[in-house]
Amino acid sequence: MEFSRSSVTKAVIPAAGMGTRMRPLTSIIPKEMLPLGGRPAAEYIIEELHSAGINDIIFVVSHEKPEIRSYFGSGGGGISISYVVQEAQRGLADAVLCAEKAVCGQNFVVALGDTVIVSREPVSPTGRLIESFLGRRAFASVIVERVPIEDSVRYGMVHPCGASSGGSFAIDGLVEKPQPAESPSSLAIGGRYVFGPGIFNYIRRTEPGALKEIQITDAIGAGIGCGESVWCTEFAPGEGRYDIGSISSYCRAFAAVCAQDSELSRAVSAGLQCR
Repeated sequence: MEFSRSSVTKAVIPAAGMGTRMRPLTSIIPKEMLPLGGRPAAEYIIEELHSAGINDIIFVVSHEKPEIRSYFGSGGGGISISYVVQEAQRGLADAVLCAEKAVCGQNFVVALGDTVIVSREPVSPTGRLIESFLGRRAFASVIVERVPIEDSVRYGMVHPCGASSGGSFAIDGLVEKPQPAESPSSLAIGGRYVFGPGIFNYIRRTEPGALKEIQITDAIGAGIGCGESVWCTEFAPGEGRYDIGSISSYCRAFAAVCAQDSELSRAVSAGLQCR
């Protein structure tokens, strides 16, 4: 059976975190609104989601971030935007749970608000992730990227359990921020997920884990333990995931986005030559 990418039309963007590693910048502006080129980071995320067939976006925000709502309003250009509040920052899974009512029992994407994906592929990574989710009739699908094993302490890491098929593969486990010696692979979760509404039941049963937060990896792992099917899609060569959670990673994200625009790319290159 063929599935349309538009069969998943909702996305949740968790954006309630305080961005402490980016202070003092984030004392003035939310990290999701930091500029990349000439636009805020979250605008690139919304464009990416829209290209994958998403037209209904739910921001999960805190009371301390009115700038996101002020800038995006209720959306436009074929995109509807709404907002739910996460009263206390208890982890990514809790942020997703806050959007349960807004999701209305449908399949949905989760796109981390501090992660921008750069791709020139005809179908975006999120689009391919949705196709895998629908085609496999999965409980969840996750984007992954290969990282140096010593960086495992920064990511959720997955354990593949079969050969890749059509750019996707199944997993039978995942661990949040393991030590390198304990990491199940060098494949890290890349900031995009697709879930069915069944994920909410697992989140409700998930206790705080790493960093004393309710981790989405633990909720997914609980699903795997109950026989649920979870598939991963790896980034294609030349695609990149850039987070804006620290000054150094923000600089890399800024350069990567500017490289997609000839005028901005020349300006960045000229600036570097003046060192």
